[in-house]
Amino acid sequence: MLYLIIYAVLIASSVVSFVYYVVNSYWSMKYSREIRNKNVDLNTVTIAIPVYNEDPEIFRECIDAVKMQGCGYIVVGDSSLEPYKTIVEERGGIFIHMKDHGGKKKAMQEAMKHVNTEFVVLMDSDTILPENAVISMLSHFDEKVGGVGANIGIKRTGSPVSYCSEFVERSREVVFRAMSAHGNVMNLDGACSTYRTALIRPFISSEEFLGVNKRGKTNVLGEDWLLTGYVIRSGYIAVKDYETRVESYPPKDFRKFVKQNVRWSRSGWRRFGKELTNGTAAKAGKFYTFELVYTYMIPLIALAFIIFRGYHFLEINYSYLVSFNIMGIFTPRHFEHVGYFLYSRIGMEFVDLFGTGIFVMGIVDRIKTDRLKTLVYGALAMAIIFVTTIYGLATFWKTSRWLSR
Repeated sequence: MLYLIIYAVLIASSVVSFVYYVVNSYWSMKYSREIRNKNVDLNTVTIAIPVYNEDPEIFRECIDAVKMQGCGYIVVGDSSLEPYKTIVEERGGIFIHMKDHGGKKKAMQEAMKHVNTEFVVLMDSDTILPENAVISMLSHFDEKVGGVGANIGIKRTGSPVSYCSEFVERSREVVFRAMSAHGNVMNLDGACSTYRTALIRPFISSEEFLGVNKRGKTNVLGEDWLLTGYVIRSGYIAVKDYETRVESYPPKDFRKFVKQNVRWSRSGWRRFGKELTNGTAAKAGKFYTFELVYTYMIPLIALAFIIFRGYHFLEINYSYLVSFNIMGIFTPRHFEHVGYFLYSRIGMEFVDLFGTGIFVMGIVDRIKTDRLKTLVYGALAMAIIFVTTIYGLATFWKTSRWLSR
């Protein structure tokens, strides 16, 4: 009976996984958002960028793209002074220097003290904006929208890590497009998002945003997830502008890619628990809650599959040995277990492969170039994310001060 229950749970998990992949793929293709605001005034927006030891060439490329937007911008040097100050001021921007390194959240707090416009674009110092990106994001605001995130693309550096990162972003795009069809997205990416200044200023100025614990260390809950949750709990909608595809530089090597995903995983698990308990998930609606829960359950379900399949693989081999009386201990029960396992495994494999295949096709549809390379390295990226997600769950209590991409 216990085996039947285990198999039933695993099959049910496969069915839910199938529904998750198919639903996301369907709504991702179905979604389209009508632009609500066509009268955009660039005088109503300020771009705010914290910088900490960024590669000067990448930073220069970032600021050149920011200047082309036609609006004001502020850069906060988090203990970083030159050449960042010169780069910014030569291009007409405002540079604010923080003498002591306080972390990204404190740099954002400092930036918000100098923002006096209705909207603010919060972005990273390695993000490259396309032409008219700010205009496009502003056009998605109406009275219900509190924040608009850009669509994240990865700068093609030719490194394997860039392909891994691109696959991850495209898989997120599929899920977020599906969520957009039902209201809120799960995250407005810290690489580039636009908010109502009056809405987020009090929150960014708060101790809750910093999340400082008793030891004086900042927790690992990312500022982008904190802001997204705050927008939703405040009664506004968090949406994405998929037409605005900004480019962000990938980690330089796999070591940094792994560290990045460990950081995101720890932050994600803490966020998962918070959103289920602080009202964010309930406020965002049933589809959001389903996406949130199942996104975090996928790695655990996969781990359970690996454990049970490994266990039953050993049991099958043992059962075959017994059936041929090699060990001299024959019991019909082993035949029974073999049958249950084989039938359930065939069903689970079929459902998993079919559902995953549909989801991967949705991802491929979003990949514009080098599809084969992106898919191959994407498989590696998924393996890394699986391991770092499990590790992040086991170490979610650890903290990190600088939470950048």
